[in-house]
Amino acid sequence: MDNGVLTHIDIYPDQAQYKTSQSGSVIIEVETREKVVLELVVGFYKLEQQVAEATLSIRTEPGVRQRVSVPLFTEATEWAGYGVKATVLCNEAVVSTAYTSYDIADHWGRAPRYGFLSDFRSEESGDTRDVDSMNKFHLNVIQFYDWMYRHDELVPAEDEFTDPMGRTMSYKVVREKVAAVHDKGMAAMAYGAVYASLKDFLQARPEWGLYNRQGDPFHLINLFYIMDITPDSPWTDHIVEQFRQAVQAGFDGIHMDQYGFPKKAVRRIAGKEELVDLAECYPALINRTQAAVKEIKAEAGVIFNNVGNYPINKTASADQEALYIEVWPPVVRLRELKGLIDHARSLDPHKPVILSAYLPSFYPEAGHDKEWAENGALLTMASIFAGGGYHLLLGEDHGMLTMPYYPDYAVMRPEFAVEVRRYYDFIVRFGVLIHDAQLEDVSYTYTAGVNTEITFEGHVPFAPNGDIDSVWTIIKRKPGYQILQLINLAGLEDDYWEHGKKQRPEVQNDVVCTLLIEQPIECIYMASPDDQAQEVNFLDYEVVPHGQGLAARFTLPSLRIWSMVVVKFSLQE
Repeated sequence: MDNGVLTHIDIYPDQAQYKTSQSGSVIIEVETREKVVLELVVGFYKLEQQVAEATLSIRTEPGVRQRVSVPLFTEATEWAGYGVKATVLCNEAVVSTAYTSYDIADHWGRAPRYGFLSDFRSEESGDTRDVDSMNKFHLNVIQFYDWMYRHDELVPAEDEFTDPMGRTMSYKVVREKVAAVHDKGMAAMAYGAVYASLKDFLQARPEWGLYNRQGDPFHLINLFYIMDITPDSPWTDHIVEQFRQAVQAGFDGIHMDQYGFPKKAVRRIAGKEELVDLAECYPALINRTQAAVKEIKAEAGVIFNNVGNYPINKTASADQEALYIEVWPPVVRLRELKGLIDHARSLDPHKPVILSAYLPSFYPEAGHDKEWAENGALLTMASIFAGGGYHLLLGEDHGMLTMPYYPDYAVMRPEFAVEVRRYYDFIVRFGVLIHDAQLEDVSYTYTAGVNTEITFEGHVPFAPNGDIDSVWTIIKRKPGYQILQLINLAGLEDDYWEHGKKQRPEVQNDVVCTLLIEQPIECIYMASPDDQAQEVNFLDYEVVPHGQGLAARFTLPSLRIWSMVVVKFSLQE
């Protein structure tokens, strides 16, 4: 709502995440066409409940963008998310509203909203627009991709250097970006390939390498050569020391990369050849790296890349902050993204799951229609987030990853960035209902088919299968709550997550839901990142007979892409 007084309004927290008991501020930017006195009413919300309010007045000058800081509502908590609503009034009339979110956590690993930086040219010196941009999306863990001198010698000895891909880089800029990231409450993760060396390094130490059955060294694009990561290999000592030095240089941990191959290889030791099963080696390497970086910095951590989900069954139990999966075919459908998340959570429900799901539809050289790509992107994000995962996609200055070589990122259109910010605001505010380790998935036992605990009446099927021309129902519960995540797939031409979509799903209106009352209900509410007004909408319900007792019957006004229905149970039995 805007009656023409404002020409600009924005709201965001001054950090991407706050430590327990840390103070902070929400920043409100306003610009007006004329000189006026504005009243700002700032409400703070924890889930559906308002927990604080602040009111202030500001005098504006036409064309001058003013920034005001409002202290955050904070509390001692391991992890919690909060919503913020700023209402702008002029002469007691509401002229605009703006929304943001923030969260408090005792460690970034509670909710790792992973982002990336990949531009470290000397021209970047003193320019923190990329970090400011990432802060507005609440990205609290930032991977510094290809920041290093070489893959086998990470920390540069000089400020100016050329990286293995031929890019002219500045280590001074890398250090500046690390400091800027820290200033915004973000963790800086140093990229490091666990077994990659350049050719000259291997040629000087052939016994450190891994070879195929023909005796040729394994390599990627004839540039990065695969080294022996068995626990007793000299390379393992070498690379762990490199990782330790990176944290000593200021990073907060290591993004441990691999290439998904080889899965088995031959090493040469004492004149003999031995078969190496790399999946058996990764857990020990992860544990050793974690121990090494924590010796330098207690808050440090590691994240290991399971390429194509390999070898998650082996690595899930290793000592790391999250389970990270780089998604590749044959995982091509939206529902298969949730399958990756579900499988990872079954291996260790206490570790967050991050999917690196690149969106090639945005690749600049591909020349695709931007709206086509954007329509698909929102469905991919909704599927990952509603499924309980995090998505490595955003970084730089409104950048989106299009492929595994991060410098080939695309830049979001400003209109689309507004929508994406709402999605990230949403997962921050409602994180404990989306990503909590306590959440139990009951999708296949509570709705559709023979299950009548939750039923829907609409124009398309409602089912947990994730098929097109249906609404995908993801049902989860945790103590005190039952959460219905609804993703609209009606009218789509396909369900491939990498693809754009010609149009957005057909809006579903006036959907009637009947939900078995298993416990006394305190309230039922609905929220959606698709709503420009990021409000909690309380739903009236009537109690009706059900084959298993009594049910709550209510109507969902509309479903565009992703909506969440929260059933909050009463503490009183």
